[in-house]
Amino acid sequence: MTYFQTAFTGRTGSRPITAWSRNLARDLERRAPDAHDVERNALYAILEGARAGLGLGTPALETLKHLLGFTRSDDWKNGRTPIAWPSNYTLAEMAGVTESAIKARLRTLRNLGLVSPHDSGHGRRTGRRDDTGVISTAYGLDLSPLRIRFDELRALAELQTAQSRLFKKGRQEIARVRRMVGQTLAQAADMCLTGVHWLALQDHIEQVAELAALARAARNSEAYQGALDLLPSVEKLIGETIDQFMFPCDDALGSKNAPSIQIQTNPYLIENVQAEQKRSPGQSNPISSSRKDPASSSNSNFKARPGDLVAMFPTTAMYVANKQPNWEDLHVAASCLRRDLGIRVGTWVDALDELGADGAAVAVMITAERFTRDEIRQTAGAYFAGMVVKAKRDELDLGRSLWGFRTKILTNHGG
Repeated sequence: MTYFQTAFTGRTGSRPITAWSRNLARDLERRAPDAHDVERNALYAILEGARAGLGLGTPALETLKHLLGFTRSDDWKNGRTPIAWPSNYTLAEMAGVTESAIKARLRTLRNLGLVSPHDSGHGRRTGRRDDTGVISTAYGLDLSPLRIRFDELRALAELQTAQSRLFKKGRQEIARVRRMVGQTLAQAADMCLTGVHWLALQDHIEQVAELAALARAARNSEAYQGALDLLPSVEKLIGETIDQFMFPCDDALGSKNAPSIQIQTNPYLIENVQAEQKRSPGQSNPISSSRKDPASSSNSNFKARPGDLVAMFPTTAMYVANKQPNWEDLHVAASCLRRDLGIRVGTWVDALDELGADGAAVAVMITAERFTRDEIRQTAGAYFAGMVVKAKRDELDLGRSLWGFRTKILTNHGG
């Protein structure tokens, strides 16, 4: 008679025989010859990882770990039977619960096929080891199912670990896109922009989040990944909505192909910059007296006028149709440049949030100019992202960068 059969003898103190328990015993008997030595300590991590897939709650897992602690490493060698015989009172003291709670936990462990009762005739748990530490006789809770199912439990733990990583990554990605939507809506509100297209962004991300939540509740990795695969379309929609309703970009402007962006110059605007540089500090600006640039909607502190900025950044001139550009023209030009330079929507939204529309436009103009001059070793998108990171750390000085470009353009044109 094997240790599995003794659990269902029907003698005093034994457990009632059911079709389910009989099938479980037969399944374990069938797989027992294929079992191999296992490392007892490895079971702790494996059970922790496999708990969700098994439907093993924290209380039952705690008691199972306590039972493992009553065994020795040699008990888990093939051909031996790891049996633990602590009383329910002892287990209750260890867990700080009642004996009734321990009985419920043990019932859960038996139902999950993780332990098997190895009862004595009187139903008491008892056992002894010989002088070498080998169990010579024991009645109690047989943990052999853990050794027999070791490979199965380990595979389940690995699967659950991968799923947990997926769920964690998904939460981060959903939070990132949701934050992007929130930033975009806040920027639209600041610019007094209204329309159902803005609210649609919120609806799209919430639909994705709901699909992900349902898949996670069902622990369906495939469906969860399917929900995450919708996030790029939401990001694309954010960019399209910004381009169409916040900074409407005219497709007739620009190269629409970042590597082929060519440097163009506007001699009239360059002359304006030179004239401003040459005048004395107390002299009025003749250009300013001839026309007045509209105030920026971003209320930025940039002292350079939009027209002068276009002169400093000839690459941007290709994206500005107005001969006397204002800040709104630069915002649109920057939006077009962002798209052509391959700057990600999320980075662009972060820039608008951190720098404002004016600062983001200037940062894009600097990036585009340095890109066309082969002064960037990395991609234009990576360079721009680096500027945004610096801005978040309060390490970005756009005013200083503007002065550098002003000096360079005057030097190149004999200023």
